[in-house]
Amino acid sequence: MIKKTISAVIFAAAIGLAFTAACTDNNTDDYVPFDATTETTTEETTTTAQPTTEATTAAKKEYPELVNTYSGTYVATQGLTALDLSVFGTDDDGDIQALFSFHEDPSNPGVPTGSYLMEGTVKESDKKDIIEFVFTGSEWEKHPETYHIIDFTAYFDVKKGTVTGDSYEFDLKKSSGADLTYLIGEFNGTYTPESGENTVKFTVEDIGDHGDIQAVFEYEPKKGEKACFISNGQVTNIAPDGRVTASFEGEDWIIEPDEKKFIDFDGVFAADGRSFTENGGHNIDLKK
Repeated sequence: MIKKTISAVIFAAAIGLAFTAACTDNNTDDYVPFDATTETTTEETTTTAQPTTEATTAAKKEYPELVNTYSGTYVATQGLTALDLSVFGTDDDGDIQALFSFHEDPSNPGVPTGSYLMEGTVKESDKKDIIEFVFTGSEWEKHPETYHIIDFTAYFDVKKGTVTGDSYEFDLKKSSGADLTYLIGEFNGTYTPESGENTVKFTVEDIGDHGDIQAVFEYEPKKGEKACFISNGQVTNIAPDGRVTASFEGEDWIIEPDEKKFIDFDGVFAADGRSFTENGGHNIDLKK
Protein backbone atom coordinates (compact mmCIF):
# COMPACT_ATOMS: atom_id res chain seq x y z
CA MET A 1 0.00 0.00 0.00
CA ILE A 2 3.05 2.33 0.13
CA LYS A 3 2.84 2.85 -3.62
CA LYS A 4 -0.84 3.65 -3.43
CA THR A 5 -0.48 6.08 -0.52
CA ILE A 6 2.28 8.03 -2.28
CA SER A 7 0.15 8.12 -5.40
CA ALA A 8 -2.81 9.43 -3.43
CA VAL A 9 -0.74 12.21 -1.82
CA ILE A 10 0.59 13.40 -5.18
CA PHE A 11 -2.88 13.15 -6.66
CA ALA A 12 -4.39 15.16 -3.81
CA ALA A 13 -1.77 17.93 -4.10
CA ALA A 14 -2.29 18.26 -7.85
CA ILE A 15 -6.07 18.30 -8.01
CA GLY A 16 -7.33 18.92 -4.48
CA LEU A 17 -8.37 22.55 -5.14
CA ALA A 18 -10.16 21.64 -8.34
CA PHE A 19 -12.11 18.88 -6.62
CA THR A 20 -12.99 21.13 -3.71
CA ALA A 21 -14.48 23.61 -6.15
CA ALA A 22 -16.34 20.85 -7.96
CA CYS A 23 -17.82 19.46 -4.77
CA THR A 24 -18.89 22.93 -3.61
CA ASP A 25 -20.36 23.90 -6.95
CA ASN A 26 -22.41 20.74 -7.12
CA ASN A 27 -24.04 21.43 -3.61
CA THR A 28 2.29 -21.68 -5.43
CA ASP A 29 5.88 -20.73 -6.50
CA ASP A 30 2.44 -21.91 -7.10
CA TYR A 31 1.08 -23.42 -3.88
CA VAL A 32 3.66 -23.44 -1.08
CA PRO A 33 3.66 -22.70 2.67
CA PHE A 34 3.60 -18.96 3.23
CA ASP A 35 6.78 -19.02 5.30
CA ALA A 36 8.53 -19.11 1.93
CA THR A 37 8.19 -15.36 1.50
CA THR A 38 10.21 -12.72 -0.27
CA GLU A 39 11.10 -9.47 1.47
CA THR A 40 10.56 -6.25 -0.43
CA THR A 41 11.95 -2.80 0.28
CA THR A 42 11.27 0.66 -1.06
CA GLU A 43 14.53 2.12 0.18
CA GLU A 44 16.76 0.97 -2.65
CA THR A 45 16.24 0.36 -6.35
CA THR A 46 18.59 -1.87 -8.30
CA THR A 47 18.79 -1.47 -12.06
CA THR A 48 20.03 -4.41 -14.07
CA ALA A 49 21.94 -3.61 -17.22
CA GLN A 50 20.26 -4.92 -20.36
CA PRO A 51 22.05 -6.28 -23.44
CA THR A 52 22.49 -3.67 -26.16
CA THR A 53 22.51 -5.93 -29.19
CA GLU A 54 20.69 -4.75 -32.28
CA ALA A 55 17.91 -7.28 -31.78
CA THR A 56 17.30 -6.26 -28.18
CA THR A 57 17.40 -2.55 -29.00
CA ALA A 58 14.83 -3.12 -31.74
CA ALA A 59 12.63 -4.99 -29.26
CA LYS A 60 12.80 -2.18 -26.70
CA LYS A 61 9.65 -0.40 -27.81
CA GLU A 62 6.07 -0.07 -26.70
CA TYR A 63 3.74 -2.97 -27.46
CA PRO A 64 0.22 -1.53 -27.58
CA GLU A 65 -0.98 -4.69 -29.34
CA LEU A 66 -0.35 -6.64 -26.13
CA VAL A 67 -2.70 -4.52 -24.00
CA ASN A 68 -5.43 -7.05 -23.34
CA THR A 69 -6.66 -9.72 -20.96
CA TYR A 70 -5.55 -13.27 -21.71
CA SER A 71 -7.76 -15.93 -20.11
CA GLY A 72 -7.38 -19.67 -19.72
CA THR A 73 -5.56 -21.98 -17.33
CA TYR A 74 -2.21 -22.87 -15.80
CA VAL A 75 -1.07 -25.80 -13.68
CA ALA A 76 0.62 -25.52 -10.28
CA THR A 77 0.80 -27.65 -7.14
CA GLN A 78 -2.88 -26.99 -6.44
CA GLY A 79 -3.71 -28.43 -9.87
CA LEU A 80 -5.41 -26.92 -12.90
CA THR A 81 -6.26 -23.29 -12.11
CA ALA A 82 -8.20 -20.66 -14.06
CA LEU A 83 -6.18 -17.53 -14.86
CA ASP A 84 -6.83 -14.03 -16.25
CA LEU A 85 -3.55 -12.28 -17.11
CA SER A 86 -4.28 -8.61 -17.81
CA VAL A 87 -1.62 -6.51 -19.54
CA PHE A 88 -2.27 -2.84 -18.73
CA GLY A 89 0.50 -1.13 -20.67
CA THR A 90 4.16 -0.86 -21.56
CA ASP A 91 6.87 1.68 -20.83
CA ASP A 92 9.55 3.13 -23.11
CA ASP A 93 11.94 0.30 -22.26
CA GLY A 94 9.47 -2.35 -23.38
CA ASP A 95 8.60 -3.50 -19.85
CA ILE A 96 4.93 -4.35 -19.38
CA GLN A 97 2.73 -4.04 -16.30
CA ALA A 98 0.20 -6.79 -15.67
CA LEU A 99 -2.22 -8.32 -13.18
CA PHE A 100 -2.12 -12.07 -12.45
CA SER A 101 -5.61 -13.07 -11.27
CA PHE A 102 -6.36 -16.73 -10.53
CA HIS A 103 -9.43 -18.65 -9.36
CA GLU A 104 -10.89 -22.12 -9.46
CA ASP A 105 -11.45 -24.03 -12.69
CA PRO A 106 -14.71 -26.06 -12.77
CA SER A 107 -12.65 -29.25 -13.13
CA ASN A 108 -10.71 -28.44 -9.94
CA PRO A 109 -13.07 -26.80 -7.41
CA GLY A 110 -11.84 -25.29 -4.18
CA VAL A 111 -8.96 -23.17 -5.47
CA PRO A 112 -9.28 -19.73 -3.84
CA THR A 113 -9.36 -16.42 -5.71
CA GLY A 114 -6.20 -14.31 -5.62
CA SER A 115 -4.38 -11.64 -7.60
CA TYR A 116 -1.07 -9.80 -7.67
CA LEU A 117 0.72 -7.20 -9.77
CA MET A 118 3.58 -8.18 -12.09
CA GLU A 119 6.17 -6.64 -14.40
CA GLY A 120 7.39 -8.30 -17.59
CA THR A 121 10.79 -7.54 -19.10
CA VAL A 122 11.30 -8.18 -22.80
CA LYS A 123 13.92 -10.74 -23.83
CA GLU A 124 15.86 -11.13 -27.04
CA SER A 125 14.07 -13.41 -29.50
CA ASP A 126 14.49 -14.36 -33.14
CA LYS A 127 11.05 -15.99 -33.39
CA LYS A 128 8.76 -14.21 -35.82
CA ASP A 129 5.58 -12.78 -34.24
CA ILE A 130 6.63 -14.08 -30.80
CA ILE A 131 7.44 -11.62 -28.00
CA GLU A 132 9.12 -13.16 -24.96
CA PHE A 133 8.83 -11.65 -21.48
CA VAL A 134 10.23 -12.63 -18.09
CA PHE A 135 7.54 -11.88 -15.48
CA THR A 136 8.25 -11.11 -11.82
CA GLY A 137 5.61 -10.43 -9.16
CA SER A 138 5.63 -7.19 -7.20
CA GLU A 139 2.60 -6.85 -4.88
CA TRP A 140 -0.39 -8.88 -3.76
CA GLU A 141 -3.84 -7.37 -4.28
CA LYS A 142 -5.82 -10.33 -2.95
CA HIS A 143 -3.72 -12.88 -1.07
CA PRO A 144 -5.09 -16.34 -0.19
CA GLU A 145 -3.36 -17.82 2.84
CA THR A 146 -0.33 -20.03 2.03
CA TYR A 147 -0.17 -18.98 -1.64
CA HIS A 148 3.05 -17.58 -3.08
CA ILE A 149 3.81 -15.34 -6.09
CA ILE A 150 5.28 -17.18 -9.06
CA ASP A 151 7.77 -15.83 -11.62
CA PHE A 152 7.80 -17.20 -15.14
CA THR A 153 8.71 -16.67 -18.80
CA ALA A 154 5.78 -16.06 -21.17
CA TYR A 155 5.58 -16.12 -24.94
CA PHE A 156 3.04 -13.81 -26.57
CA ASP A 157 2.02 -14.87 -30.07
CA VAL A 158 0.93 -11.57 -31.63
CA LYS A 159 -0.91 -13.16 -34.57
CA LYS A 160 -2.74 -15.86 -32.62
CA GLY A 161 -3.38 -13.73 -29.52
CA THR A 162 -2.14 -16.48 -27.20
CA VAL A 163 0.23 -16.77 -24.23
CA THR A 164 2.24 -19.90 -23.42
CA GLY A 165 5.19 -20.62 -21.12
CA ASP A 166 8.04 -23.03 -20.44
CA SER A 167 6.63 -23.85 -17.02
CA TYR A 168 3.21 -24.07 -15.32
CA GLU A 169 1.56 -25.16 -18.60
CA PHE A 170 0.10 -21.75 -19.43
CA ASP A 171 -2.72 -21.92 -21.98
CA LEU A 172 -4.15 -18.42 -22.44
CA LYS A 173 -5.95 -16.56 -25.22
CA LYS A 174 -7.12 -12.96 -25.68
CA SER A 175 -10.53 -12.55 -24.10
CA SER A 176 -11.26 -8.89 -23.28
CA GLY A 177 -9.50 -5.54 -23.39
CA ALA A 178 -7.31 -4.29 -20.54
CA ASP A 179 -7.31 -0.63 -21.60
CA LEU A 180 -9.56 0.70 -18.84
CA THR A 181 -9.70 4.37 -19.81
CA TYR A 182 -13.35 3.89 -20.82
CA LEU A 183 -14.16 3.76 -17.09
CA ILE A 184 -13.14 7.40 -16.66
CA GLY A 185 -16.13 9.62 -16.02
CA GLU A 186 -18.87 10.47 -13.55
CA PHE A 187 -21.13 7.82 -11.99
CA ASN A 188 -24.25 8.80 -10.06
CA GLY A 189 -26.47 6.75 -7.81
CA THR A 190 -27.11 5.77 -4.23
CA TYR A 191 -25.81 3.83 -1.30
CA THR A 192 -27.69 2.83 1.84
CA PRO A 193 -25.85 3.12 5.17
CA GLU A 194 -27.60 2.78 8.54
CA SER A 195 -28.79 6.38 8.29
CA GLY A 196 -30.80 5.64 5.15
CA GLU A 197 -30.44 6.05 1.40
CA ASN A 198 -27.76 8.54 0.34
CA THR A 199 -27.07 10.23 -2.98
CA VAL A 200 -23.56 9.57 -4.37
CA LYS A 201 -21.45 11.07 -7.13
CA PHE A 202 -18.43 8.91 -7.91
CA THR A 203 -15.95 10.37 -10.41
CA VAL A 204 -13.20 8.19 -11.89
CA GLU A 205 -10.43 10.65 -12.79
CA ASP A 206 -7.51 8.50 -13.89
CA ILE A 207 -6.47 4.90 -14.63
CA GLY A 208 -2.80 4.03 -14.01
CA ASP A 209 -0.54 1.65 -15.90
CA HIS A 210 -0.99 -1.05 -13.30
CA GLY A 211 -4.77 -0.95 -12.99
CA ASP A 212 -4.70 1.61 -10.19
CA ILE A 213 -7.71 3.93 -10.17
CA GLN A 214 -7.93 7.45 -8.79
CA ALA A 215 -11.43 8.69 -8.05
CA VAL A 216 -13.48 11.07 -5.92
CA PHE A 217 -16.42 9.93 -3.79
CA GLU A 218 -18.97 12.67 -2.98
CA TYR A 219 -21.96 12.07 -0.70
CA GLU A 220 -24.22 13.62 1.97
CA PRO A 221 -23.40 12.40 5.49
CA LYS A 222 -26.38 14.48 6.61
CA LYS A 223 -29.22 15.94 4.59
CA GLY A 224 -27.97 19.09 2.89
CA GLU A 225 -24.34 18.52 4.00
CA LYS A 226 -21.68 17.76 1.36
CA ALA A 227 -18.57 15.66 1.91
CA CYS A 228 -16.08 14.16 -0.51
CA PHE A 229 -12.75 12.36 -0.46
CA ILE A 230 -10.12 10.91 -2.74
CA SER A 231 -10.71 7.19 -3.20
CA ASN A 232 -7.81 5.02 -4.36
CA GLY A 233 -8.82 1.89 -6.27
CA GLN A 234 -7.10 -1.17 -7.65
CA VAL A 235 -8.35 -3.57 -10.30
CA THR A 236 -8.29 -7.13 -8.96
CA ASN A 237 -9.72 -8.94 -11.99
CA ILE A 238 -10.77 -8.40 -15.60
CA ALA A 239 -13.13 -11.22 -16.52
CA PRO A 240 -13.21 -12.83 -19.97
CA ASP A 241 -16.56 -11.11 -20.62
CA GLY A 242 -15.02 -7.68 -19.84
CA ARG A 243 -16.43 -7.06 -16.35
CA VAL A 244 -13.90 -5.28 -14.12
CA THR A 245 -13.66 -6.03 -10.40
CA ALA A 246 -12.01 -3.33 -8.28
CA SER A 247 -11.39 -2.49 -4.64
CA PHE A 248 -11.52 1.11 -3.31
CA GLU A 249 -10.15 2.70 -0.14
CA GLY A 250 -10.48 6.29 1.06
CA GLU A 251 -7.15 8.16 1.12
CA ASP A 252 -7.60 11.90 1.73
CA TRP A 253 -10.47 14.26 2.55
CA ILE A 254 -11.37 17.10 0.19
CA ILE A 255 -14.43 18.30 2.12
CA GLU A 256 -14.51 16.82 5.63
CA PRO A 257 -17.74 15.76 7.37
CA ASP A 258 -18.23 15.91 11.14
CA GLU A 259 -17.63 12.15 11.34
CA LYS A 260 -14.44 11.52 9.40
CA LYS A 261 -14.95 7.93 8.31
CA PHE A 262 -14.00 6.84 4.77
CA ILE A 263 -16.30 4.53 2.82
CA ASP A 264 -14.24 1.57 1.57
CA PHE A 265 -15.84 -0.89 -0.83
CA ASP A 266 -15.39 -3.55 -3.54
CA GLY A 267 -17.49 -3.95 -6.63
CA VAL A 268 -17.82 -4.67 -10.32
CA PHE A 269 -17.93 -2.34 -13.34
CA ALA A 270 -20.12 -3.62 -16.18
CA ALA A 271 -18.33 -4.67 -19.38
CA ASP A 272 -19.51 -1.50 -21.13
CA GLY A 273 -18.25 0.70 -18.29
CA ARG A 274 -21.68 2.28 -17.79
CA SER A 275 -22.47 1.02 -14.29
CA PHE A 276 -20.90 -0.11 -11.01
CA THR A 277 -22.40 -2.46 -8.42
CA GLU A 278 -20.88 -2.96 -4.98
CA ASN A 279 -20.18 -6.38 -3.49
CA GLY A 280 -20.86 -5.83 0.19
CA GLY A 281 -22.99 -4.07 2.77
CA HIS A 282 -23.12 -0.48 1.46
CA ASN A 283 -25.59 -1.26 -1.37
CA ILE A 284 -23.78 1.11 -3.74
CA ASP A 285 -25.42 1.20 -7.17
CA LEU A 286 -24.05 3.68 -9.72
CA LYS A 287 -24.60 4.55 -13.37
CA LYS A 288 -22.95 6.96 -15.83
